[in-house]
Amino acid sequence: MTNIDKDKFQRENKVDFEEIDLSLFEKVEDKSSESERLNSKPYSYWKSVFKLLFTSPTFVISVIILITILLLAFIIPEVMNYKNTSSTVGNPELPSWDHLFGIGMDGEDLFGRVWAGTRTTLLFAFLIAAIQITVGVILGAIWGYFRKTDIFFIQITSIITIVPQFILLLLMVFVFKREKPADGQADYIIPIYWVIVFSISVQAWIGIAQMIRVQVLLVKNTDYNTASISLGSSSYRIINKNIMPKVLPVIVQTAAFTIPAAISIEASLAYLAFDFIPQGQTSLGQILNQVMSETKWQIYPNLIIAPMAIIMIVSVVFFLTARVFADSLDPKNHR
Repeated sequence: MTNIDKDKFQRENKVDFEEIDLSLFEKVEDKSSESERLNSKPYSYWKSVFKLLFTSPTFVISVIILITILLLAFIIPEVMNYKNTSSTVGNPELPSWDHLFGIGMDGEDLFGRVWAGTRTTLLFAFLIAAIQITVGVILGAIWGYFRKTDIFFIQITSIITIVPQFILLLLMVFVFKREKPADGQADYIIPIYWVIVFSISVQAWIGIAQMIRVQVLLVKNTDYNTASISLGSSSYRIINKNIMPKVLPVIVQTAAFTIPAAISIEASLAYLAFDFIPQGQTSLGQILNQVMSETKWQIYPNLIIAPMAIIMIVSVVFFLTARVFADSLDPKNHR
């Protein structure tokens, strides 16, 4: 009561301050600190992300399937000591207890060949996807944050994309190819495998870079980025700490399609007779190409079902895993 302006109180309420019975009032302690305290649990971003991940049956089952496929792809060929010998002559057979996937076109155990092909195809797909995502994210972030680079990137992407991918692939193969003077057989300055990887990567990053550019433009001028610029934060720190976490779910969702796309590219190249797989190895694309070149698969459907099943399972599992992961990265789903 001692802090009240008596004159103002009497003027506004038309009451004589001295006539108020002070015994009607009870003085309590100041509890402003308690009213400002938040009674919520401590929040950790990555802890919430992993909590959502491991409580999702879809994610857990997909990861288990993916790990199982990877283990089989890298262990089975070593245990069976598989080597690709396409010159072997044999007759296909249907699956049995001795040969779970049956006998292949060359009389080989199809079980070992499919898993050896899965290993080669996955390594190729992971390599293409890693290059595509890394280059696309870095260049896309630079493109979106520094507006002065617009003209440069637009010109570069226009020049690259104007050439069809297959024509670009043939051009790269021609550029790096040379003739052996001894026997006249075609040889390459660098292994044909890396020529193909480079040729695909030249265009593969553009789609992701354009997508990242748009996302960066959407969040660049937000209040917290403006505050960071005012405080003198470097462009690298703003992109890395402020912008990238906001677009991370979009990056993960995009990555969900890169692995299946890379697998389909390998299968297409094998179908077009681009023999870039190292000698002694095989791939799912090679297996499908060999099977589809004849009509034996109509009598022995296991020849085409086994490799196609692996491709479909891997594609679906990667998509589901990345989708759940992207959803868990959104802070709106953490509460």
